[in-house]
Amino acid sequence: MLPFRERNIIRKDWRRVDLKVAFCYPNVYRAGMSGLTAQVLYALLNSREDVVCERFFLPTKNEFLLSVESNQPLKNFDVIAFTFQYEEDYVNALKMLLNSGIEVWREKRRVKPLLVAGGPCVLENPAPLKSFFDLFVVGEIEPILDDFVDRLKDAVKKRTVENFEGKDGYLTYGLEKTRRVYVKNLDEAPHPIAQITPENMVEDAYMPIFGKTFLVEVVRGCPRKCRFCLISHVVNPLRERSLKRLEEIVVDGVKYTGVSKVTLIGAGIAYYPKLEDLCEFIVSHGLQVSVSALSAELITEKLVKYLVKGGEKTLTIAPETGCEKLRSLIGKPVSNKKIIEASKIALDCGIRNLKLYFMVGLPNEKEEDLDKIVKLSKEIGELGFRKGSVRLSINPLIPKPHTPLQFYRIRSVEYLKKAYTRIRRELARDTRFKVETLNPKHAHIQAALSIGGEELGRIIFKAAVYGGGLGAWRKALKEEGKTLEMLLNPPKPGEKPVWSMVDVGLDEKLLAKEYSRILEG
Repeated sequence: MLPFRERNIIRKDWRRVDLKVAFCYPNVYRAGMSGLTAQVLYALLNSREDVVCERFFLPTKNEFLLSVESNQPLKNFDVIAFTFQYEEDYVNALKMLLNSGIEVWREKRRVKPLLVAGGPCVLENPAPLKSFFDLFVVGEIEPILDDFVDRLKDAVKKRTVENFEGKDGYLTYGLEKTRRVYVKNLDEAPHPIAQITPENMVEDAYMPIFGKTFLVEVVRGCPRKCRFCLISHVVNPLRERSLKRLEEIVVDGVKYTGVSKVTLIGAGIAYYPKLEDLCEFIVSHGLQVSVSALSAELITEKLVKYLVKGGEKTLTIAPETGCEKLRSLIGKPVSNKKIIEASKIALDCGIRNLKLYFMVGLPNEKEEDLDKIVKLSKEIGELGFRKGSVRLSINPLIPKPHTPLQFYRIRSVEYLKKAYTRIRRELARDTRFKVETLNPKHAHIQAALSIGGEELGRIIFKAAVYGGGLGAWRKALKEEGKTLEMLLNPPKPGEKPVWSMVDVGLDEKLLAKEYSRILEG
């Protein structure tokens, strides 16, 4: 039971439905309700009169693991469906199942419920999860929703998922390959209007990251195709909603949610050609507006002025590195000059805080390239930003399947720590900057789960049994006679990767050629 009420929650009479689905987000409420995924799946599944879909989250404050809607335990549902946005949530998912008395091993599970998984991590590489789940949904749910539900109803009755085999978008243990399914026309895809929002005061531990807001998906996919980016490679082609449709969504959504803020999202939102017009429309209706992130070369004075008028105080830009040559090699040919100009436009128009995303551990990276991160940051700070107003988020490059960098081995923990130290040391006395970093050990866990095979299942299971966290991973690895370093070897160009069962429409030979170009510099 949540310690607050929600608006637009859906409660159904279980006696009048044929299928009971537990939608599980394997992290806390604040994380799960900050994105659109939970809203979309909840709305779509509950749009069927014969289905009840209720939500589960990893407990925030030791609450009982029961459904938000009716306080039902997981074991009472026919289907338990997880969405995986982040690899380290695999452990959380197993913890939720174990704490609910659900048998996690697919081969040992003799009674309901069926376990289903989807999300970007499934598109990336479902192999580490194959020992646990009966069915994977590969791609986007909208084009197969009714087929998915009807087959699930049949599968629950027959206690088998064989009826999913041979259809695009579904992967079972016995299948060697499936093709991703996706929406062709985003205007024709349903968009959740009556989104769930907190109704009263909510403490920070539960409040979604963007606050009380109406989320609007403007685009799906990204045209940039940065060579490190999973989403731009597996969620393609870029699809856009028309300005007319987006305006309708905003008007209806604000009416049903009662909020005064609109948050625009989408991996490639910076490339939406009518972004200025959309922001103008939103602020003209007296609403606040926020944008997830922008590309430096596309930031204009007009756009930023609309954002500031809409209450935006922070702008997010991802230079990735301070070295222009490295930036170009990873598929982002934007000059430092453009990044500095964009930062100045933001400051001059009233933006007071800047968040900059950088990566370390890139191919061909040298110490002087790390120094260039410091140099670029200081040049931005010297535009006039005040104490603590420029936040640097510095993370290791984590190679992802289906990208040219899938053949690259993540840099060692020692290297990454030294890179962090070098940057922090140079910025330590400059009060304008706050530096955040991802623990290199967590980066290594993510890398191992990204490229690993089915044999990782036992390690994931033991890490869950031992409570998660780095200590649990150390213990699990030791018992299995492994080290993280042993799990970080990527496939060589020409080898068949463990994620080859997922066809996202990419040419492996082309990815290998692009990787060679990166190494050649």
